[in-house]
Amino acid sequence: MTFSELLLNIGSLAFVFIAVGFCIFSHELGHFLAAKWRGLHIDAFSLGFRPIWKKKVNGVEYRIGWLPFGGYVELPQVDATDATPKAADGTELPRAKAIDRIITAVAGPLFNILSGLLIACFVWYVGMPQDTPKMREITVMEVEPGSPEYQAGLRPGDKIVKLNGEPFFSTWSNFVSKILFAIGKVDLEVIRDGKPVTVSYVPVDNPKAPGSLGAEKIAWPFFTPLIPLELTPEKGSVAAKAGIKPGDYIVAIDGTPVQDYAEFQSGLDQAGSRPVRLTLRRGGKNFDVTVTPEPIKDLGPEFSRYLTGIQLGPKADKPGIYIHAVMPDSNALAAGLRKDDRLVAINGKPITDPAVLIDTVQELKTAPFQLTVERDGKQETRELSARLITPHTIGATIASLDHPTPFQQFISTIDMSYKSLRGILVRFGNQLGLTDQTSTLKPTHMSGPLGIGMVLFNSVRYSSFIHGIYFIVIISFALAIFNLLPLPVLDGGHITFGFIEIIFRKPLPTVVIKTLSMIFVTLLIGLMVFVTFSDGRRLWRSIAPPPGEEQQAVPSAPAATPNPSPEKTDAAAAP
Repeated sequence: MTFSELLLNIGSLAFVFIAVGFCIFSHELGHFLAAKWRGLHIDAFSLGFRPIWKKKVNGVEYRIGWLPFGGYVELPQVDATDATPKAADGTELPRAKAIDRIITAVAGPLFNILSGLLIACFVWYVGMPQDTPKMREITVMEVEPGSPEYQAGLRPGDKIVKLNGEPFFSTWSNFVSKILFAIGKVDLEVIRDGKPVTVSYVPVDNPKAPGSLGAEKIAWPFFTPLIPLELTPEKGSVAAKAGIKPGDYIVAIDGTPVQDYAEFQSGLDQAGSRPVRLTLRRGGKNFDVTVTPEPIKDLGPEFSRYLTGIQLGPKADKPGIYIHAVMPDSNALAAGLRKDDRLVAINGKPITDPAVLIDTVQELKTAPFQLTVERDGKQETRELSARLITPHTIGATIASLDHPTPFQQFISTIDMSYKSLRGILVRFGNQLGLTDQTSTLKPTHMSGPLGIGMVLFNSVRYSSFIHGIYFIVIISFALAIFNLLPLPVLDGGHITFGFIEIIFRKPLPTVVIKTLSMIFVTLLIGLMVFVTFSDGRRLWRSIAPPPGEEQQAVPSAPAATPNPSPEKTDAAAAP
């Protein structure tokens, strides 16, 4: 690990603590200010945990802790389990009025929503990078034979124009999310030979989902889309001088189709500083331009790799690891390697997963090696070597930006939380025989504080700062939504008890509240243990991934960490 990588890791970890701490602190600040307004007794208000400094002012002890995980406020009069509330010094206090408890409980989630909306304004202004442009139709490039989609009749070349009867205008990841959250079968309306055709199927777990998602047993589609990659050339760049205009779509590099950003960048890197032929699409017509990539300046040696010029990938109907594509003007092409060759061994060492080839090539650097492949049922051995490939650019970006309004971000979090909870409950009900409906979402897809930290860390470390800011918005909104659930020990439970007291003009018996609180505390602790175990498995896979599995952040269903009550709270919830 280089010094720059160490600094990035430390900075990303610090961002996690600050982000989660801010979300929890804003929640507790809401409780504190509401309690002040309603004249309730406050024992302490703390920023962080394990105090290293504290001072009492007007009866309230203000604390600063050395653990920056948020904060808490101690409000004994809001605790519904005590018939006679007591201050920290043992002084008996009058029980707070129901309306005061309701206002104090509501204030925590309300401040999360307000702070989330405030930060969401920044996301709205700057814009969120998208994985793909937004599309009104998705062209199917490949469909895995034997998959539910293939058996239902989906074929390469089909253009998907509706999902479950509704037109869409979304990125590929958002389109996939609609499938993941679907209940029961999925209906795809496609255009084939100019005529509409409906393809209906029930999603199933896809062990070949990209990266670590395969281990999550998630219902990733078994078909590959043709993603339009829209170029935006920088002023004065080689792309602009070659005549590339904003809105042009990249189709191929030197005749090799380009499906995603990784293939686009790989093609430029392989070409180095030699001219390349780009096939572009403008106004529905394809045309070619020739550009000469330039090295990307100010990048350290850790961004360079030894590559042979092949792209790897599995074949749906055959075991093993195959060559998915051979890059033009590469050592692999010169050695006679072809698409669909199955990799057998490198220097006599069996290639059981891509990591064997990748790691061996990096160790050998430019030294020649023997690569054994299987072609048409016969094994052949080819000698080749790798080249040191450094990142190159033509001065054109393909990252699309979206500018969701703060309220769109809020509604999106509510929608995701609702669909996640609905999907998990439907699956649970199906397993108990209570419903015929099906869902691919599982409790193992939920995530807690550890999972939140992993997503935040990966978003800042491997993606962009704006992604980290966006996840703060989601966490703030999710924390509010989770705490408003009408369950004992949550803010929603205090609100519910308060309204019951107002309606019936007397509080619930203390023994009932204590019993309900104990039951739900036990259930929530059990949930915490469960989701932390699931998060721990994800963390272990990211540290020591199984052979062939890429390290990748895992999206999770909304979930998990409860924020117990306004009298002393120190946890968070997240989608």
